Amino acid sequence: MLIGGTFFGYGAELAAYLIARGRNVLWVDDRPAADAASKGILRVAPGIMARRTREYAAAIRDRARAEAIRDVLVIKGEALSADDIGVLRRSLPSARFVLYYWDSYGNMPKDSPRKVPYFDRAFTFDPRDAERDQRLTYRPLFFLDEYRRLPAAPRDIDLLFFGTAHTDRYVVLRRLAKTLPPHVRLEAVLYLPSRLLYGLRRGFDWRLRGARRREFIFEPLGRAAIRGLMARARAIIDIERAVQSGLTMRCIETFGAGRKIVTTNPSILGADFYDPDNVAVINRERPRVPETFLERPYRPLPPEVMERYTLARWVSDVLGC
Repeated sequence: MLIGGTFFGYGAELAAYLIARGRNVLWVDDRPAADAASKGILRVAPGIMARRTREYAAAIRDRARAEAIRDVLVIKGEALSADDIGVLRRSLPSARFVLYYWDSYGNMPKDSPRKVPYFDRAFTFDPRDAERDQRLTYRPLFFLDEYRRLPAAPRDIDLLFFGTAHTDRYVVLRRLAKTLPPHVRLEAVLYLPSRLLYGLRRGFDWRLRGARRREFIFEPLGRAAIRGLMARARAIIDIERAVQSGLTMRCIETFGAGRKIVTTNPSILGADFYDPDNVAVINRERPRVPETFLERPYRPLPPEVMERYTLARWVSDVLGC
């Protein structure tokens, strides 16, 4: 049983991989609704949807009882309370429960630490959370094999950013753009879930004041489009949430694709794939890419390092299969 959101299509990839390995997979979203309004309420004021969430958790429990569940893998499980997980655990006494937090405690509901005791194994992508909570094992995210095979394309983009325009990402990119010499091309693809949200944030969030609607897209890019952009780029920009120290999926995909990384996350300095020829760490308040960074050639990583970040190895480490 796989419980988790769609998380940009990775849930489907994980389910497909397990099915290909001979497992039957029952995949359910951890949220009773996945629209933007409901997701916002669940994160900011979960009590408003408490009754609906309890009913949804009961429906998950009933579906699980009807199946011969051997393993339960919860990816984040944001909308399920600790009590909901406890009820599910008691209803499947012979199943092994595994938790993976692909977000940081600082960006999840306050009861997230209370969920950990209900699991036989618990992992996090955030090394700081793993250090502070000894019940969690640090395990970074993964990249899909398709990122190893980018389409052929001219490298006509020096610095590429694509992702959701949350928190201070727009501001950091504007600051960075002002420091670049004229011959360096920066391409930024910023996604917002709706034009309404753009209007609200532009009016009430100082970080988007002065932004223009043409600077954003309102439909998420598919993976094929993302791979096409990455194929044209010399380096990918990664801007993590300030509350996290874990390496984003974008960061892992970038080195999987053999592209340089420019990131605001200093945790990457301790990664086993860190190489100053391939990775530049910038300050989000005063971002500046070293002049020689883009000029130096990319240095391929050892195969054993690449292997640690494949989906197959992630499944092996997390589920032991």
